[in-house]
Amino acid sequence: MSFTSLPFFAFCAVVLILYWIVQRKEWQNIVLLAASLVFYGWIQPWYAILLGLSTTLDYFLARGMLRFRDRTRVLLYVSLFLNIGVLAFFKYFNFFNADLAARLGQLGLNGDIFLVSIVLPAGLSFYTLKKLGYILDVSRGTLKPVENFVDFAVFVAFFPQIISGPIDRAQKLMPQISSARVWKSDYFSSAWQLLLMGLFKKIVIADTVKSIVDRIFSLQAPSKLLVAISALGFTLQILADFSAYTDISRGVARLFGIETSENFHTPYLAMTPSEFWNRWHITLSSFLRDYIFFPLRRALIRKRSLPAWLVNAIPPLVTMFVSGIWHGAGWTYLVWGLYYGFLIVAYQQVPGGSAGIQGDMRPVGSKLACALWVGKLKNFLAWLLMFSLVVFGWLIFRAPSIEWLVKALFVFPWISTSQDFIVALFILSMLLAYSAPLLLKFGMDRYLSESSWWFAIYFALITIIIIVYINSSTPDFIYFQF
Repeated sequence: MSFTSLPFFAFCAVVLILYWIVQRKEWQNIVLLAASLVFYGWIQPWYAILLGLSTTLDYFLARGMLRFRDRTRVLLYVSLFLNIGVLAFFKYFNFFNADLAARLGQLGLNGDIFLVSIVLPAGLSFYTLKKLGYILDVSRGTLKPVENFVDFAVFVAFFPQIISGPIDRAQKLMPQISSARVWKSDYFSSAWQLLLMGLFKKIVIADTVKSIVDRIFSLQAPSKLLVAISALGFTLQILADFSAYTDISRGVARLFGIETSENFHTPYLAMTPSEFWNRWHITLSSFLRDYIFFPLRRALIRKRSLPAWLVNAIPPLVTMFVSGIWHGAGWTYLVWGLYYGFLIVAYQQVPGGSAGIQGDMRPVGSKLACALWVGKLKNFLAWLLMFSLVVFGWLIFRAPSIEWLVKALFVFPWISTSQDFIVALFILSMLLAYSAPLLLKFGMDRYLSESSWWFAIYFALITIIIIVYINSSTPDFIYFQF
């Protein structure tokens, strides 16, 4: 049931009517839970069974931590082992099964059983992190276990965000789920803009750019010029696609009176890798920061024998390596994660690199204009460098294989035919045209009041464009595969 399909919005309409008719919080949560299981089981019924079993297990493990405090660590390890084990099995079985079968064959054993392909349940990576964050907070004593099972199950399975996030913490969602909710007109007024922007980004921008990007990345030996242009195209595609899902998810959640987290905050304006990850997939970045980066850094700081450079280098490398593993079973994802780890370490060595180059804005008198100009130039160059590094990172991420990536960097010709310039110019023009509505919206949000009539014109125009493009939309979002 795609977020951009008519059946999904019909499903939402039915659920919303039932949800607001029952009024009582307890019944509203039952409606939400039932709707979430139906939505998730719509893809594959056994997905809902796996979700229900894992949710029940973590509910009782967390409750056990409250009742048997002396066994908190054991219960935590059980949860970590099962959650990470299930995720690793489904995510990496297909990555290793062929090699494992071959090695067993060399030993004279029958390895045919390992040649079976395992389907990764949709959303498993997302709701697993949501449950892990909850169980870790309970084990630390910073969060009290949820008493009501239905409330906890709604937190885990909430259908607007179960497939691709945002990965909201229990501290944000549980108070909203556990409290009474009464319909307010503000819910609709804040939701419809998110829904329209999400549909526009996905149907009009992401899917249109995708058709061009996929064609170039499917070529055996495109020129370096086309590879560079396609990497730039994927940079626009993945932002439009993933932020579209988040917008629709937040809009639907808002209709149920629940406020979920913003997942993107102008990430391509970042001037450092750390700032980029504070703006891109914010809920995942905060999870990695709070549960991997900071604990690892504190543990290393306590080891006084370690040199400072090692203490500073290991946490970002490990954290971004885990990010690469989380994103998928493939060497390109691992290299992409390590790439950002090394970028963060490298920027730490640059004065002001951890926060961006801001320049010295203190001069007065006749030197003020020159100082301001120099400061802006530094900021622009810092942004341009970081944006180029981000585009290269997306090239690694999108490359069909490591072999293809290496050839693109060192083997493919710079220009294959005279037509490459024409194709590159066409794609670049298209990217600029499809970026324009997003840049216009950014400027309107920044410089106009919410009551400005320009917003009404903008949303009316994108509604018309959505209707024109809707038949060419693809059902899946990029992050469904993760």
